[in-house]
Amino acid sequence: MELPKVDLEFLRTVPTTQKVLFLVIVVGVIVGMFYNYVAVDKQGVIERLQKEIGKLDAEKQTLLVKVKHLDQVKAAVEQLEIELEKKKELLPPAEEAVALLKQMSDLGTRLGLDIRLWKPKGRVMDASQLFVKMPVDVEVSGGYHTAALFFDRIQKLPRIMNVTNLRMGSAKLGEDRVQIKTTFVLTAYVAPPEQP
Repeated sequence: MELPKVDLEFLRTVPTTQKVLFLVIVVGVIVGMFYNYVAVDKQGVIERLQKEIGKLDAEKQTLLVKVKHLDQVKAAVEQLEIELEKKKELLPPAEEAVALLKQMSDLGTRLGLDIRLWKPKGRVMDASQLFVKMPVDVEVSGGYHTAALFFDRIQKLPRIMNVTNLRMGSAKLGEDRVQIKTTFVLTAYVAPPEQP
């Protein structure tokens, strides 16, 4: 089978401006089709990839900052662990804390305080699970300076004890000295029970 012959002789008679205009239209159609079917589709892909690259760059910068501070954080954690171990040494076992509270009662009596109330409350585990609180409601009567000396001795103990809810009543004269009724909560902090 033979292909038909195309006669392009008629193009010689077409003016040059029309030839150029026809060529511009053909090139414009080709460029338009390329833009519509290739460039627009690829532009969406390019924009999506650029957004992903931006997110990854931001994440990379965040991670770089964290890495720079990682050594500082590790050093701070080590320091906190050392301090925690030192504080744990100040936490006696519960049996020792009971004896220590009894010693505080005896100390108050030796200093000249009249202990009117010594009422232990229940033990309370702290939310951190690092220690147990053993509070005691206390009411004493005695001189202002004697009470201050008692609190000073508590503060100087090598174990952690705390005085809270301190209330001092008005002074009254009794037995040749001024008596002040003082109420407070004396709390011993003890090590938590060993986990099996």
